Amino acid sequence: MDPEEVARQVLEGMAFEPLELGLAPRPLEQASTSIGLVGAPVWMWVTNAGPTTWGPVEESVTVGGVTVTVTAAVEGVSWDMGDGGRVMCETPGEAYRQGLGVRPSPSCGHVYARTSADQPGTAYAVTATANWTATWDASTGASGTLEAPQPASTAHVRIGERQVIETG
Repeated sequence: MDPEEVARQVLEGMAFEPLELGLAPRPLEQASTSIGLVGAPVWMWVTNAGPTTWGPVEESVTVGGVTVTVTAAVEGVSWDMGDGGRVMCETPGEAYRQGLGVRPSPSCGHVYARTSADQPGTAYAVTATANWTATWDASTGASGTLEAPQPASTAHVRIGERQVIETG
């Protein structure tokens, strides 16, 4: 009995669900007329942080008198913002609320420097990837790490610009 192979089988049986993305401005999938502005903060957060989307998850199995325990958790979320920018957030982030106004996110945010007008559908594709890590320990004293799934979710945000014209 190879405890690492048992650990791989335990990991394969664990449920890792995709993240549900919270964005301000709201994703087009939630509000088709939503639009953010160049230079204004974009907030990002995970709306469904829980055991199967964030962890930690721990499962044990005993085979031939040896107990193998696998523990998996998200170390952070990699956000590909669609404009070449990447943001790494170590927490699920903080949800934006209307009364907060135009201010940077305290935990996970981005600022676009140009509009999304030249993008497919005139929107940036924002992809968030959960960076799961998995470790295992056996009652024999053996332990190690495993390559865990990296589920990703994508949403689309439209970014425009506001121009002020002075007369007089």
